[in-house]
Amino acid sequence: MQDEPMTARGRATRERIVARVAAVIAEHGVRGVSLEQVLAAAGASKSQLAHYFGGRDQLMEAAVAHRCEQVLGGLTQAFAAVETLDDLRRTLAGFVAQYEQSPSGCPIGSLASDVAEHNEPARARVADAFAAWERLFAEAFARMRAAGELRADASPTALATALLASLEGGMLLSQTRRHAASLHVAVDAALAYVRTFAT
Repeated sequence: MQDEPMTARGRATRERIVARVAAVIAEHGVRGVSLEQVLAAAGASKSQLAHYFGGRDQLMEAAVAHRCEQVLGGLTQAFAAVETLDDLRRTLAGFVAQYEQSPSGCPIGSLASDVAEHNEPARARVADAFAAWERLFAEAFARMRAAGELRADASPTALATALLASLEGGMLLSQTRRHAASLHVAVDAALAYVRTFAT
């Protein structure tokens, strides 16, 4: 990726372009928009693209990173305060309810499928986002274990991976089937597995 612009004006222009492109890919996906559409949405020229990013792939990497940060901000708000199994159940119920209001799949998962084989730096950004989401879960499970809600042999990392995999699979099936039933089943199954480690 290009170095950050030296001037405040340059940084503001770059950030504006990234934010606008992130909004476009949130709606249409990375592969769902052409370079011309991206530039039009960003209000930028090809020369600005070259100046601030070096090319389309670098712009997409920056926009993907921006979009991942937005999604992680919401996830952090939702899950950082989870202290108990009841907290987790309620928070996941809210997560499912939010999905039902806008059943478009997982924002991070959708980005992953768009860039995995086409833009290695962007793929790495998505992988980092998944790792950050997994850490949110692992930290919650570690708090539960420290509070005595989970047994000492419960692995926060393994539980976090199981929960994240369940959510991703449930969202993908629900998106494909156009019905949230699969996500409900996935969440229930993940919670049932976590409860096998309850004290």
